Amino acid sequence: MGTIRDYIKWRGDLEFERDSFNVIDNLILSVVSYVEMDGLFDSDEAEPHTIAEISKAYFADRYDEKKYKEGSVLYDAPLILRDIANTRRFRKVKVQNYLSLNDTKRTLQFAAMEFLLPDGTGYVAFRGTDDTLVGWKEDFMLAVRETEAEKEAASYINRIASTDDRPLILGGHSKGGHLAVFAAAECDGRYRDRIMTVYSNDGPGFTEVYASGKAIRDVTPKLISIIPEDSIVGLLMKPVVKPIVVKSTAKYAYQHNPASWCLEGTKLDHIASVSKTAKYMDKLLKDNLGKMTPEELDVFAEDLFAVFESTGAMTVTELKKGGLRSLRIMAAGLRKAEKGERGDGSSVHKLCFHEGGEK
Repeated sequence: MGTIRDYIKWRGDLEFERDSFNVIDNLILSVVSYVEMDGLFDSDEAEPHTIAEISKAYFADRYDEKKYKEGSVLYDAPLILRDIANTRRFRKVKVQNYLSLNDTKRTLQFAAMEFLLPDGTGYVAFRGTDDTLVGWKEDFMLAVRETEAEKEAASYINRIASTDDRPLILGGHSKGGHLAVFAAAECDGRYRDRIMTVYSNDGPGFTEVYASGKAIRDVTPKLISIIPEDSIVGLLMKPVVKPIVVKSTAKYAYQHNPASWCLEGTKLDHIASVSKTAKYMDKLLKDNLGKMTPEELDVFAEDLFAVFESTGAMTVTELKKGGLRSLRIMAAGLRKAEKGERGDGSSVHKLCFHEGGEK
């Protein structure tokens, strides 16, 4: 039993011509999509770059080993990029159509890129939630309405697919998996027929109404959903298909990182169902946030992030680094909420202090 980093060592010498693209390759590229490549792709007309070129440039002047906590996908992404850059299998794979957007006014965090495989197939990877607070805020909105990232995902496929008739595989991790499914369902029908497979790697589901709609049903046969045994994110909202449950070397929330998922050869190490912990967390979330109306969820998300943003932090890392100062500012925001000043955390205060939360 191993992980994707073991797979890279075991099979990195096998080029795609000898051993075709598989579910593990999907996991690897969905993780690599977290690497910020903005400096190499400054315009829409930017030339493609190989994995080897991107790795060399990234580690020359961008890599900061202390930026993220060990165990997170953001920590592992550049390390896996470096690993695959030294393999015959991946080093010549080209990255093209890179796009990264962050807009607090639109509540938008979106990034996507296409890995062009040797046979001409494009693996489109949608990045999951990054370190920005706006990205986390947008995640909350998935349960309320169509988000800006969802619109961008469908538009992205329409744009890149219009250039030629290459076959496509779509995938992503966390929110990126959700976006892959949405993009497949909502892109132009002319391009949907060219999408061979859609991978959602511990990606959240959809609202009841959307999950049962025709658009999703049309792409369901192409969808492969994978979640770890202690999944939380992958059980949010309504799953579209029954997921494959895999073992992990990590515990609890750290299992969200695909770098911890277990495999044997080119196959995932399956188990029958999610853990008791996952079932408990799923019930807990449904019993609390699940009872809110879309309007109440909307207010909750706005209030929650008003408290976070009051610290002046733009990223989760900055929020954590604020330490006691951040906590004091957030506590002040909650005290204002207790006095009934809306828009600064009142719904968060209500949920935490008046509906069974800790006092």
